Amino acid sequence: MNAQTINQEQFRTNVTNSRHWIRLIYMLIFAALLHLAGLVMWVLCALQFIFSLLTGKDNGNLRSLGSSIATFVHQALDYVSYNTESKPFPFAPWPYNSRNSSEDEVVIVEPDNNNEDAGGNHK
Repeated sequence: MNAQTINQEQFRTNVTNSRHWIRLIYMLIFAALLHLAGLVMWVLCALQFIFSLLTGKDNGNLRSLGSSIATFVHQALDYVSYNTESKPFPFAPWPYNSRNSSEDEVVIVEPDNNNEDAGGNHK
C-alpha cells in the first residue's frame, strides 16, 4: 500500500476537529466575497474605461480602489489556499492602497541656470 497510509484514528480525530469545519465556513465566506470582488472589478473597469474616454486619462481614485481590491483578492486567495492563517477583510482592516495614485506622473525639475556658467560654476 501507499507509504502514507491514513491512520484511521488520526482521520477520525481530524474529521471531528471543529477547527477544520470552522475554516471551511470562512473559506465559503471568502469564496462569496471573491465572487463579489470580481463583479465589482468589472464595474470598476467599465467606469475607468468610460472616464478615460471622456477625459483622456484614467481616474486615480478608481485606480487606487482597483489596487485595494486586487490586494484583498490576493489576501483572500492566500487564505483559502492555506498559504496563510490570517483572515483578510472583513476580519482585518481593508487593504488601502499604499502606492501613490500619481505614480505614472513624471516631474521634471530643471536646474536654475541663472547663477551658473556653462561649466556649472557659480558666477
